[in-house]
Amino acid sequence: MISIVICSISPERLRQVIQNIQGTIGVEYEIIAIDNREKNWPIARVYNEGAYRAQYPYLFFVHEDVKFHSRNWGLVIEEKLKEPNCGVIGFAGTRVMLNCYSGWLQSHHWMCLLLYQGLGEGMTELRAHHAYLERPFEEVVALDGLGMFVRKEVWEEYPFDEVMLTGFHCYDVDFSLQIAASKKYKNYVCCSTKVLIEHFSSGNLNHSWYKDTIRFHKQKWNKILPMRIDGMEISHRDEKKYKERCFYYFVRGILQTNYPERKLMLKEFLFCSCSWKHLGHCITNLYKYIKS
Repeated sequence: MISIVICSISPERLRQVIQNIQGTIGVEYEIIAIDNREKNWPIARVYNEGAYRAQYPYLFFVHEDVKFHSRNWGLVIEEKLKEPNCGVIGFAGTRVMLNCYSGWLQSHHWMCLLLYQGLGEGMTELRAHHAYLERPFEEVVALDGLGMFVRKEVWEEYPFDEVMLTGFHCYDVDFSLQIAASKKYKNYVCCSTKVLIEHFSSGNLNHSWYKDTIRFHKQKWNKILPMRIDGMEISHRDEKKYKERCFYYFVRGILQTNYPERKLMLKEFLFCSCSWKHLGHCITNLYKYIKS
């Protein structure tokens, strides 16, 4: 029994995803679709409102631009959610989150996913990273928000943060991280071929995303991270290397936006504890963005 919460801005997409769910889920469900075209609520508020209304014990927060390619996928998900220590289940996530500005994807070495990803112009590819047939669920610490399952009782302990998250970004990483940080629950990526989903959008790292991501780290998570799944060992040298790399890509991206404090972020990068060799390489590559 799954309550499906959708933040909708497109009646046609909503109609399509509801029709797809009806024909594939295979368990009792309800749809809680909140039209956000006029409300323009932050997505954290939309999801909390939808969860409050839910009558079933399992919640599914999902984008309206998805399509399931498997039948009776609800049975697979419900069976996993019954486990007392199960936290959030998603379709893409990371086994490690370092203390650096970024989204959930900090390195392909730690990424885990199994899904069809839309590439635009009607093209789609099957993406699989650290997904194994013998393990239908792979543990992670943080998840992408294209679709997230969780028991309602777990959400009640750790609802979406409406105070910090006043836009449309970071809600997924924050929600899954706070549940993983509790040490009471484990988060998972669903790698089962019995639950294949397609995501039509690849996301947009715009000015608002950078603004929200900086706030997300500075106001809440920079004192808590890094975090990794149990048994995942990372050397100090590798951690430093990946932090430097993440910061570089973040700064390179933000310099290509109209974010008003992007030069301050560049200054923070130049004064961070990067090796001189790495810093010199980065400045050389960032030069064309710095000039603009």
